Amino acid sequence: MALFDTLIGDLASRYGLGASAGPLVREVVNYVTGSPGGLGGFLEKMKASGYGSDVESWLGRTDAAPMSAQLMDRVLGSGALGGIASRLGIGSSLLSTAVGYALPKIIGLMTPGGTVPAYMSSEVRNFLSAPTATRVVPTYVEQRVAPRHIEVVHDEPHMTRWLWPLLGALAVLGLGSYLFSNNNRAPVAPTVVQTPPVQPAPAPTLPPRLALSNDNGVIHFSGSVHDEETRNTIINSLKAVFGADRVQGDIGIDLNRGAAPWMVNLRNTLENFKVPGVQALFDGNSVNLGGAINETERDRITNSLRNVLGTGMVFGALADKAIDLAAGANNKVVSALAALKSGFEPRDLVGILNQSVVNFPPGTSEVPSAATPLLQGAAAQMKELRPGTLLEIAGYTDNTGDQAANLALSQQRADAIRNALIHAGVDPSMLVAKGYGSSNPVGSNEQNRRIEYHLLKS
Repeated sequence: MALFDTLIGDLASRYGLGASAGPLVREVVNYVTGSPGGLGGFLEKMKASGYGSDVESWLGRTDAAPMSAQLMDRVLGSGALGGIASRLGIGSSLLSTAVGYALPKIIGLMTPGGTVPAYMSSEVRNFLSAPTATRVVPTYVEQRVAPRHIEVVHDEPHMTRWLWPLLGALAVLGLGSYLFSNNNRAPVAPTVVQTPPVQPAPAPTLPPRLALSNDNGVIHFSGSVHDEETRNTIINSLKAVFGADRVQGDIGIDLNRGAAPWMVNLRNTLENFKVPGVQALFDGNSVNLGGAINETERDRITNSLRNVLGTGMVFGALADKAIDLAAGANNKVVSALAALKSGFEPRDLVGILNQSVVNFPPGTSEVPSAATPLLQGAAAQMKELRPGTLLEIAGYTDNTGDQAANLALSQQRADAIRNALIHAGVDPSMLVAKGYGSSNPVGSNEQNRRIEYHLLKS
């Protein structure tokens, strides 16, 4: 069964769309994948518009809850929905409702394992390139005509006296003409049937890809390779190295992909990705490393991979999206702190600080150096608070691993932030630190690993 068949059938019966259900799904998929940055860009745009929790609830879910028609007008825009309604001949109100039901499930189908793939899978490309209508071949019905009765009238008997000699003479003339024409006919050259040359199969035009991410021991993977054998080898190797219950994702098959040079010593290669937070992208003959690991750890893994994979591979650094997003958020927070006017309320300061992000290295309470400008700006404004103000620094972790260990780690991280602020000049009596472990989740595991600020007394 094709990727979207069940959803198309559901839409057809649920909203009475009939044959328009398939083109409707194709329009939505085309809109999502055609957005700047593809599927990932579309989801980031939704998150930036305030729908982050909705997006997280859709990933990998084929039963995702629908969105209202009003929300669809905000997400896709009335212009885009109007264009789809016009092309399909569907009322705009019905279309918005149907798209609100279909979009979350489409996102779920396109994000197997709950991860956003770095490429468009062959199933999605085939769906978008498939013809929108089936060619109908006319059926011809053989017509039978009833035979007519032909009446034969016999002439008078005396005609036979001259009819038979005449027929004999005509036969002699015909035989002579045939023999004469055969003796004078030019020879005919035999017909030669030429077999068309066999066209060689086109050479692969795209590199094979494999993306890996270690999220506290859970390996998320995606990619696209040339054949089923390569796909199965990768998945089986991941399960063998990390355990079948610790790997999530899938790999597509695309005949345009070339052979994967990093398949050599694959299991030994995968052994290098047992470090929590590490990310990697294998793209053709290049390997890019990054994630929530320090530069020393990245260099160690790179050198190990060079020994395992041999010459011919190019190694580079993978830009860490989480770090980039954190840097952008913290830059805005630093600017907002500097813009606070004299006599500001403590709740204003807390509101600004809760928009900041501190990316602790996995499993540690070491405050990253990138957070220094943020904490210095926060300390400068905390020193302006009136005496008696009390702020709580709350530490949180994700829900993976041992809960008791998570609680201890969250306390250590909260203490580390408090100590950094005190070191920057804040009165210690103004700050308390408390770890909450994995309680009070706010979204994905990445979002749950956070620091919050609570105003206890002002």
